Amino acid sequence: MEDRQKNKFKPPSRMLMWIDAALKHEKLKYEKVPVTRDLIPEYEMARGWGFVVAGYSLLEQSFKALLHLRGKEVPLKHSLTDLFEQFDNDDSALLREYYSDFRATAPGMGGFPFETLEDFIRNLDGDPNKSGTDHIGSFDWRYSPIEEAKSETMPTVSIDYLHELIYGCKLMFQAAYTGNPDHIQTNSLRLFQKRKRKVEQYLNWHAMRTNSERSTELGDRVEILWGPDYRGWYDWWIVTDEGATLNFSKLPEDPSVRVVDKRKEFGEFNA
Repeated sequence: MEDRQKNKFKPPSRMLMWIDAALKHEKLKYEKVPVTRDLIPEYEMARGWGFVVAGYSLLEQSFKALLHLRGKEVPLKHSLTDLFEQFDNDDSALLREYYSDFRATAPGMGGFPFETLEDFIRNLDGDPNKSGTDHIGSFDWRYSPIEEAKSETMPTVSIDYLHELIYGCKLMFQAAYTGNPDHIQTNSLRLFQKRKRKVEQYLNWHAMRTNSERSTELGDRVEILWGPDYRGWYDWWIVTDEGATLNFSKLPEDPSVRVVDKRKEFGEFNA
């Protein structure tokens, strides 16, 4: 990769290590000491100040790391919008998917006021600086304990959304660096991985039951286990004499076998 950068970047493996370690520690701190609601909004902001300032900085660096890995010239500025606009269509579309998927699937996140990723980061950027070459939203938050905001409206921040976007960038960086697309996992795919543990237990029970003389459902079939999600995706499998193949996707439009709805049974199943 031709090095046209004004800044000296770490090797990709070290960038990934630092971003991963920093995010894990921020998420651990946030889990142990969450920002609770307060009747005085400024006191609530003060409680979240450290998470927000770190999140701003780590998101900016995650954007820049991914751009550098893609061979892009990374601008020397803090504007998240300007950085986002440097991404190729595939990367920007995937980052939008991380944001929209998290908004649709994470508990309590659907009421967040910014419907799109662009709206969120434009809000984070705040107003332009005096020269019009950058934005001051991150500085408004950085100096908020002692200074009034210079932006007309103080940027609205969700620590959860910051962490999710950083996590998405990290996984995209990891996938690009290793050449393994399996690293790409939105929140709904991570939830699916958690459900798979219950599915495996259900499958073992299911196999014993269908091998018994009491089974009345022998024969090839599609069984629906969970869903739909916000895209119309289901957990479903095709059951044959050889076993079952689990899927997380839309149902087949024209299945060659009968379809059985097992969502109630699966929901009530307890290993």
